[in-house]
Amino acid sequence: MQSNNQAERMKKCLVLIVLVLMCGETFSNPNRIKLGLFVAPGLSWMKPMGNEINNGTVGLGLQYGLIIDYYFREQNYAISTGVFGGIDGGGLHGRDTLTKLNNGNAVAEHYLANQLILPLYLKLKTNPIRQRFKLYGEVGFQMVFNLSARAKYSSSIANPNGGQPVDINKENVLRNGNEVQALIPGFRYNPFDFRLSVGGGVEYAVGEKTSVFLAVHYNNGFIPVIDDKSVNPKHDATVMRNILLTIGVMF
Repeated sequence: MQSNNQAERMKKCLVLIVLVLMCGETFSNPNRIKLGLFVAPGLSWMKPMGNEINNGTVGLGLQYGLIIDYYFREQNYAISTGVFGGIDGGGLHGRDTLTKLNNGNAVAEHYLANQLILPLYLKLKTNPIRQRFKLYGEVGFQMVFNLSARAKYSSSIANPNGGQPVDINKENVLRNGNEVQALIPGFRYNPFDFRLSVGGGVEYAVGEKTSVFLAVHYNNGFIPVIDDKSVNPKHDATVMRNILLTIGVMF
C-alpha cells in the first residue's frame, strides 16, 4: 500500500515537472503558441447502424470558436485545442413504435442540439510553399456536451396512455419527463458525445504573424446520440456525424 502511494506521488511530481518545463519553454518561445478564430458551416446527420430505423433529413451543422495551437520544433507539428460552440441537426424515419401509434403512417423525427465542444488534435504542417502557402492536416477527437436539444415530429401522434394526441414541436428532450418519453419507451437523448475528427486544408500568410486558412473537417460520433428501448441498442445504435467547411484566421 505504501509503495502504491509512493508511486502515485512520483507520478504527480513527474506531471508537475513536465508542466513547469512546458510553461517555461512556452514563455521563453512565445511564437510557439498561436491563437485563432473560425467558423465552420456544413451538414450533419444521424446514422442508424442497423435496419430498424432509417436515415431522415440532413440538418445544419455548425461549429465556431477559439483555436489554441502549441507548436513544437520547426513548427511543422502542433497540439491543437480550443473552446468551440456547435449546432447539430438530423432526422430519423420509420421507427416502428411511432408508426403503430400513427395508424401505420411513418413519422419523421428531427432533432437539433446546441453544444459546447472541447477538441484535441495533432496538427501536421508542411514547410512554406511559394513563401506564403502551407498545407496541413489534423487528426484527433472532440468531447461534445449537448447544452440543449429539441425534437420536432412530422405529425401529431396518438397518446398511448389515452387523451389528446401528442404534438412534438421544439420539445426539450434533455428534460426528464419530456413528451417524447411518453411515446418511445426508455427514450433518452445523450448529453455527451465522443467524436473522432479528421481534417485538412491550406493556410495563407497575410502578414508576419497572421494567416487565414480554409479546411474541411469530418467528425464521427461514437456514443449513441439516442438511447431507447424501441430498437435493439446493440444492433441499431444511432450516432451523429457531420462534415464542415472551416474558415478562419490565426494570429
